[in-house]
Amino acid sequence: MRVIFGSGKVSNLICEERDVVIPHSECDISDFGSLERIFLELRPQVVINTAAKTNLEYCQDNKRMAYETNTLGPINLLHLCEVYRSKLVHISSGCLFDGNNKVSYETTPPNTSVWYTHIKRWADEYIQNYGYEDYLILRPRQMISAVSNPTNMLTKFSYYDEIYAHKELNSITCVEDFRDMMNHLIKRNECGVFNCCNDGLVTPHEIALGVKKYIKPELVVHEATYEETLKLQPNRRVNTILSNEKLKATGYIPRTAAEALEWALTTYE
Repeated sequence: MRVIFGSGKVSNLICEERDVVIPHSECDISDFGSLERIFLELRPQVVINTAAKTNLEYCQDNKRMAYETNTLGPINLLHLCEVYRSKLVHISSGCLFDGNNKVSYETTPPNTSVWYTHIKRWADEYIQNYGYEDYLILRPRQMISAVSNPTNMLTKFSYYDEIYAHKELNSITCVEDFRDMMNHLIKRNECGVFNCCNDGLVTPHEIALGVKKYIKPELVVHEATYEETLKLQPNRRVNTILSNEKLKATGYIPRTAAEALEWALTTYE
């Protein structure tokens, strides 16, 4: 049995018919007692943690609550997975790496600068160093999807009437592809950290132009420098290039970022 904690964008797209989805309204993963009762009742073979606070501004303004969800919650799940001998699949973030002047690998030390990335990094470090080896830490980056959701980058861009976007290259992850990456790794019983992104790179400017072309024709897109876009946001956004060579070494061949973006835009609901 697979149990998925969280009921947001990722959870909705990765869940399968026999999965049990536990939304936040039924269990807060920072509450160890509530989690323990669920483990005792369901005795899951695989535990997938999609529960997270992902809005940078929320995390910065609500540090304790964000810490409890993004750091303490995964730690609670890890301890219970150890007790019940379950496999933990924890969804982390490629945003732990700031700077596209280099490629970031699974072994690259994170360089975090805002509260959201700090607390995601702490969870990863705890899981990696605790000593229970049956875990997967999956790091997607800049998630897009054909399904509308407030945290889908395509949806975010479509909220604007006017947008300033830069041409810095970045990795992206199509959530529908991420589901396949995750299932592939679980089926192979892989353990450890995996960057999960599509092949190749795109820019926020390309994404914005795609949203204008396929989703919101009236969107006005301005080309801006990265430094100019940083001034428009209260918390720092990063540029990141992830290596997915470790994922591909397991036999999974991801489609390209350009293909995934075109598909998501043209099939967007």
